[in-house]
Amino acid sequence: MSEAAPQDLWLESLRALPSGVLVVDGQGLLVLANAPALALIGLPDDSALAGRGVAEILRLQAFCGVYGPGDPEELAHAALAVDRARPTRRLTRHRDGRWFELASSPLPGGGWVGLATDLTAQRRAEQEALGQLRRMDAVMRMLPVGFGVYDAEHRLALFNAPYERILELPPGTLRPGLPFAEVAALIQQHQPMTERDLALFAARLGMDRRQRHESIRQRPDGRAIRSVSLPLAEGGFLVSLEDVTPLRAAENEAKHRAALLDGVLAALPHGVCVYDAAQRVRLVNAAHRRLIPEAEARPGDHLRDLVHRVARSQAFAEAQPVDAVYRRQLDFGSGGTRRVRRDGRALSNHTAPLPDGGHVAVISDITALHRAEQAAQQRAALLQAMVDSMRHGVCLFDSEHRVVLANALAARLTGLTPEEMAPGTPIERLRRCQLERGEFGEGEEARAFYAAGGDRTRRLTDHYLRLRPDGTAVEVFTDPTPDGGYVRVYADVTEAQRVRAETERARAAAEEADAAKSRFLATMSHELRTPLNAVIGFSEALAAEPGPPHVAEFATAILEAGRHLLSLIDEILEVARTGTGAAPVETRPLYLPSVLEGVARLLRQGAEAARLSLQLDLPANPLPRAMAEERRLRQVLINLLSNAVKFTPAGGSIRLGATPLPEGGVEIHVRDTGIGIAPEQLERAFEPFVQLETTHARRYSGSGLGLYLARALAQSMGALLTLESRPGEGTTARLRLPGPPHSPPHLQEQTA
Repeated sequence: MSEAAPQDLWLESLRALPSGVLVVDGQGLLVLANAPALALIGLPDDSALAGRGVAEILRLQAFCGVYGPGDPEELAHAALAVDRARPTRRLTRHRDGRWFELASSPLPGGGWVGLATDLTAQRRAEQEALGQLRRMDAVMRMLPVGFGVYDAEHRLALFNAPYERILELPPGTLRPGLPFAEVAALIQQHQPMTERDLALFAARLGMDRRQRHESIRQRPDGRAIRSVSLPLAEGGFLVSLEDVTPLRAAENEAKHRAALLDGVLAALPHGVCVYDAAQRVRLVNAAHRRLIPEAEARPGDHLRDLVHRVARSQAFAEAQPVDAVYRRQLDFGSGGTRRVRRDGRALSNHTAPLPDGGHVAVISDITALHRAEQAAQQRAALLQAMVDSMRHGVCLFDSEHRVVLANALAARLTGLTPEEMAPGTPIERLRRCQLERGEFGEGEEARAFYAAGGDRTRRLTDHYLRLRPDGTAVEVFTDPTPDGGYVRVYADVTEAQRVRAETERARAAAEEADAAKSRFLATMSHELRTPLNAVIGFSEALAAEPGPPHVAEFATAILEAGRHLLSLIDEILEVARTGTGAAPVETRPLYLPSVLEGVARLLRQGAEAARLSLQLDLPANPLPRAMAEERRLRQVLINLLSNAVKFTPAGGSIRLGATPLPEGGVEIHVRDTGIGIAPEQLERAFEPFVQLETTHARRYSGSGLGLYLARALAQSMGALLTLESRPGEGTTARLRLPGPPHSPPHLQEQTA
């Protein structure tokens, strides 16, 4: 193999350098850039840059951050302006934080070679050393511990400010070179000394400083100063002084707290046993020995030994493997265990880790809680049995919308399974299952019902009806519970809905039949009036014509019968109108005295013919106006007065009167001294076509529609009609008319 040319060896050596190397010829063209130089500007090792101008290379370095932060164009221009005809050297920091030394040396022929050396590690080491020195200096100045360094001849060589301050010497008293004996003399001069302190200092002067010494001196002012003497390698020694007054106070406080803790542990009703990192007992209180006497726990006993002792005693009702019990003691995340002793006491055991690697076990007597939970479970089982036997579905939710209790019927009526309605299940999951199974229907309607259910869930009081896909009608009631939850009751009302629908159809049919009856009565009444008017007209003509007496008598009889029949037809027609609501009611404030006087005038002739007295009783003060329709009011009063005339024997009396009501309005009364009505028959008197009096010889027959029509007309005006009566004591009819809207209850001014 031929020997390489010296120039080639030189180039290979440059390429192998760990620093970045750039070689530029006399024409300013790049001749060589090794791998570190290419890496510095972010190019791979095989990049070909030879032959490129130096301006391009320097500009590339500037944009890659080699010259640090700033405008890359300006940095490249400054690098290009450097005089390469003589050696240069400068320190730059890359944008990524690395430090480089950039050097250039001229070459024969006008070229130059550039060298970029990575000084990052060196700079960081220097900065770290400088920082360490600064920190040490700051620490020495800020340390609360005073120290003084004495050389082999026991002369003060170095000290910090706290050393002088703790010795209670004026600033500037100490200086390097002072003998230790002179320092001791200065201390005795500036500090109050007891005989004991003087003896202590005399002993320190003769102390062998080649050994470590430590002591704490209690000064007369109460401060405690700890002094430590440490030998140094070159024969001297170091004295450190520290004010440990807070430490001594803390130690005293710790002793007090320890005594207090011992008292608390002794008084606790809970058993406490503290174990170290080796699982050996460090501390155990009396309650632990009382609750588990079989363990015989003593400081130093191992946890496994305690578990074996308890297992051998068979003190607990349920025997458990020793290894399982032992592992549970170290399972700190299990939440504790509960066991019942043979004497009936229930104990809970909770363990928790301690910072030193040990753990603490706390034993509590929870017998009362255990018995209460057993009673609660029994009540819950009884409640579940009661709920399961109910004829309605029941589901109880807590304040977080989670199932607490549900029976099987609730699951069936909601389309779910008892397992899906298990306690703890959120209601949103139940509704999602119902939606997926089509319980809410299909398509947009189902999604709308599901969305509305979210608002319904937030309402603690609710009631709605839902039709299931199988045709079952489910009525859902929601009511709140005292704990902030709610209970939902599901009732299968399919049969009730069917009966209700049939009842509604029957009611509609009955109403239609009643309307048909009313239409028939109205039609027949109109049809009968035409021939009856002819009969009345002809009978009036015959009665008025001169002729045989028997003809006039017969004509008069026909006329009276025709008029009676016409009155009966008018009543039937009015009943038909009232039943169908054909005639609208238009009430207005009426002035009642004129109405009462007109009705009394109309009925007085008939009353006198029956040998009855008809009197009108009106109060001295003006009556307020009352809301009524005058035509219907007159018809009601005529019917009431006609009944009074009809059922009052000769020689009796009838009184028509009115009085204002305290709450507004007017009461009109019709009192007679007639035969009366039994109290149990009063309501039947208002039924149509009912004749309560069948023995009295009435002056003319009746249809039984008078009172029925009077009450119907009164109700249509918003009035109230009642009867008061006893057999043989007469009857009083009371008609209560309301006052005008917003009318004050006091009497109003009379107007015509």
